[in-house]
Amino acid sequence: MKPKILSKIKNNLKNFIQKKLVFLIPTLVYDSIEKISVSKLKEMNVDTILLDLDNTLVPWNETSIPNEIYNYLLSLKKEGFKICIVSNALPMRVKRISEELNIPYIALAAKPSTKPLRKAIKLLQSKIENTVIIGDQLFTDILAGNRLGIKTILVKPIAKFELITSKFIRMIERKILSYMRNHIPKTENKSKS
Repeated sequence: MKPKILSKIKNNLKNFIQKKLVFLIPTLVYDSIEKISVSKLKEMNVDTILLDLDNTLVPWNETSIPNEIYNYLLSLKKEGFKICIVSNALPMRVKRISEELNIPYIALAAKPSTKPLRKAIKLLQSKIENTVIIGDQLFTDILAGNRLGIKTILVKPIAKFELITSKFIRMIERKILSYMRNHIPKTENKSKS
């Protein structure tokens, strides 16, 4: 009797985990933000971009946007995309970088909460179906975006050096990404470009 109960618990747990993993699957995965083509964003019917800050636009321990990312963001603005930084970072840090880019921001966002994403979409006078969030973390950026029902793009973190807590989270993320690659069937919109 006990082995049957244990087997049932194991199967229930496995099913629960697989159902919840859907919220961690990004729409697309790229090596870095500037590799995301404007044509791909337009093909996805995106006109609004919510951006994470640390390790997506700038290394977490720095305050300067790398030139290639800065130029990429300028090209997105020229193409007419509405852009907002949505970051869990402190307001002073986010404000300085958003002013440099001349785009709005939301700091202390508490992602994976969807509330700051909704606020950003409203601020930009956009719609959920035309919005994408781009970030480097499954448990904040991708989870928040998927919970809200917007498109999500995962990029590799810029910095190699991170806080010990971030390193621990990255270890879990790598295991989940590996599991997804091996156990979740690929679909057209869940591909690496």
